[in-house]
Amino acid sequence: MIDRLIDLAENRYFRLFLVALVVLSLQTTILNDMRPFGVCLQVMLLLAASSGLARGSETGAVAGFMIGLMYDMVLTTPMGVGAAVFAAVGYLAGYAHRFVHEPNWWSRMVLAAAASAVGTFLMPFALTVVGVEGVLTFRVIGIAVVVAVFNAVLSLPFERVCRWALSEPRVVR
Repeated sequence: MIDRLIDLAENRYFRLFLVALVVLSLQTTILNDMRPFGVCLQVMLLLAASSGLARGSETGAVAGFMIGLMYDMVLTTPMGVGAAVFAAVGYLAGYAHRFVHEPNWWSRMVLAAAASAVGTFLMPFALTVVGVEGVLTFRVIGIAVVVAVFNAVLSLPFERVCRWALSEPRVVR
């Protein structure tokens, strides 16, 4: 029994799941009420982008899907839309990271901001595709700018947490 718990704790996606639960609780409580410039900050989107920046496009896509599915559970949007958008954001962030030669702190912040802005545009577009009306407006541009700026500021600590959570377990011999 103890060995099964240890194996579970060594699973990188389980560690990310626990981190995402904490971030989801912050997203749905504190950040839901704290709205700078009238915009709800999207730290779950930042977590998906940071996963891609920390461990690459494939891991970012899987992590983004998991994070988006968790977020879909508390939203009133159609199930799976957030998962698809967050998977795309995680993949995009990890893929764009390939094109940066020797990434430094500010390039990671710019990539996180760009991925967050793309995700902010993709969500209303995806919702419009599945039949939700009235979400794709010009207000999305302002929302994307605010989300991108705040996610850029928070990107370095989030990427460090994702790097830890998604690290491979150490082999003890």
